[in-house]
Amino acid sequence: MADTQEVVAERADGSSWTMLVALVVPINIMMALDKNSFALAAPRIGHALGLNYVQISTVIASLAWSYAVMQLPSGWLVSRIGPHRALGFACLLWSLVTMAMPQASGFTSFLAFRIAMGAFQAPDWSASVSAVHDWFASTRRSRGNAVLLGCLYIGSASAGPITTQAVTVIGWRHTLVAFGAIGVGLSLLWLLFYRDGPHRGDQTSPPRATTPIFAALLRSPRFWASGAFYLCVLSVQSFYHVTLPHYLMSARHLSYASMGWIFAMPWLCLYVSVIGSGFASDLILRRTGSIFASRAVFGAVGAVLSALALEAATFCASTIAAVACLCMALAALGMCQVSIWSLAQGLTNRFVGIVVGWAGFWGNVAAGIVPIVTSWMLARGVGWSAALAVPCLLGVLGAVFCLVAGRRGPTLDADFF
Repeated sequence: MADTQEVVAERADGSSWTMLVALVVPINIMMALDKNSFALAAPRIGHALGLNYVQISTVIASLAWSYAVMQLPSGWLVSRIGPHRALGFACLLWSLVTMAMPQASGFTSFLAFRIAMGAFQAPDWSASVSAVHDWFASTRRSRGNAVLLGCLYIGSASAGPITTQAVTVIGWRHTLVAFGAIGVGLSLLWLLFYRDGPHRGDQTSPPRATTPIFAALLRSPRFWASGAFYLCVLSVQSFYHVTLPHYLMSARHLSYASMGWIFAMPWLCLYVSVIGSGFASDLILRRTGSIFASRAVFGAVGAVLSALALEAATFCASTIAAVACLCMALAALGMCQVSIWSLAQGLTNRFVGIVVGWAGFWGNVAAGIVPIVTSWMLARGVGWSAALAVPCLLGVLGAVFCLVAGRRGPTLDADFF
């Protein structure tokens, strides 16, 4: 009997990794590339269309507005219909918007396209985290989360050189069309081949997010802290998505082509960090048996280290030293990313999509506001150190929220199932 269970576990483990690597990973790499491509092409787009830095920053950040607003509806949708249909059709729609984006002719039309893109990308993360939940047992889930996060950062890292080189060779319009076409292909593969995992639960009676369940979630300090923690995390991380290209070209005087390669370096460090952090977090859990130490304390330490390293970068006279600090800051954020999604998955048994959507909403509120505040401060002559103090202070505050989110307690839907 023990041998039979071992064989079944090994097969389940192999299927889990196959589904993750073959389907979940490629579609998320492409999402990250699509999300960052506009920010990297922005210097050329702004020059061609006469957009100033505040306008460009607003367009880049506007994706997060609709992404944030759609997080809770998307979380509900994923919990209701599952990641198969939710992510497949979402990827198809955002890829079509990416292909249409070169038709924009100015600030308003670009803003509309980016807002539409954010709305259609909203189900991606809830669906992807739910797919990991459905395919991985709780004892292996941090490793699955780490690989999922890692593919996002591989996409962000590769976006730097790929986008800048493609824009240089074929222009920004053809580059966006090509990226969108690849996304359409991946969405069709997902719809054809993805299947629900063994931990999804009884699908003859899918979970219904009733008013009492929402009330129970909203009464929980852990639920609110998970959203606040991710707000603070993305306050720091949004610098890399939106502001880093401008920082490298204006403050560090890099060329457009070299900026693309330097842009990739912090994201590669984050990729290595999340992979290592996932295994390290699970190792701490096995050694201590403490969810609080392995998830909450682990993430809080990362939040503080990331904020301090980012602020330190602005005081470096040397570009090499500044880039090293930027790499350390984003690498430390990997500890936070692994922690937040492991904590979110542990808050509830049957409404993971809603909890992920809640955290995603607050995180993207920050991602849609903080970079614009930063660009506004810079446009009025404030230095980089003062402008980046805002996300850095929020990063330190995030450590407190992480500790609250990780407190011991029953799952928030325990009284309903």
